[in-house]
Amino acid sequence: MKKFIGVFVFCFVLGSWTVEEVDAGVPSIPFEPNGSPQDGEQTEREDGHKLYIDGQLQTYGGSPIFNEGVLYVPVQAGVKVLNDKADVDKGVSYADESVYDYLEENNYIEEIDSRDVIRVSELQNLGIRAEWLDNPGRLHLETADLLAVDHLRIGDSLKEVNDKLDVHWNTGFGKPADYIGFHGDTHEFSYTDRYGKKRSGEVPDIQLEILDNSLSYIILSSSEFETARGVSVGDTLFDVTRAHGSEYINETADGKKVHIYHVNGGSMWFIANEDNEIERIALWGFQLEGYER
Repeated sequence: MKKFIGVFVFCFVLGSWTVEEVDAGVPSIPFEPNGSPQDGEQTEREDGHKLYIDGQLQTYGGSPIFNEGVLYVPVQAGVKVLNDKADVDKGVSYADESVYDYLEENNYIEEIDSRDVIRVSELQNLGIRAEWLDNPGRLHLETADLLAVDHLRIGDSLKEVNDKLDVHWNTGFGKPADYIGFHGDTHEFSYTDRYGKKRSGEVPDIQLEILDNSLSYIILSSSEFETARGVSVGDTLFDVTRAHGSEYINETADGKKVHIYHVNGGSMWFIANEDNEIERIALWGFQLEGYER
């Protein structure tokens, strides 16, 4: 098994876990859709850059394209991400018509080398989040902030968290964290230890970590909170796959089934019981060692 010892224990007893953070490649750079991350080098065509939509690798329609300092994606990818956006946001401007027709009517579709494309900046104007990660080149398009819940998002400062939520903070107990925080009621959480013995502990509605004045993870144990794509504790792994896609790491540990999704440099963990019912959801601002993309 990969390095689950010290990683999965966070599910069990409050404040008793440790995790090993890894750098998921080169950090993302400030995204300028009308300027190549290669600092103005010559025009690039498809050269292995990868495209992700809501953390899912897209294998159809081609790669992101730089042309004269402007970043484009194939129109098929633009249509898909906007359709996915409409699934979670019924107020989009194109809700009552074909996305392709909308793009065509508003002159969003351009042509490069006889291929229909759309500027990433236009997708951003339509509410799509975009981030570029380098080495290797990866463009992430997101229909919503996938590492956020209930107006709380990975990367928030301690003050921002306190402004949004009533949290009881403890120090990191000698761990790398500055603060470990708990919010809401507690719930019993049972698991099987490495010796096959059934154990249980108490977990809060929300557990948080502040590291270097930045919110580094959010762990949910209550059905009152849901992901950006509408999944909450009590749903099933089938619901997770339907909402977040079929590209995930499938793990089993301590009697729990775990589906791990990568989102940019972070990850989402859906932890389920033997009946495939979600018991906890973890949003991480990094990728855990052994599970990085």
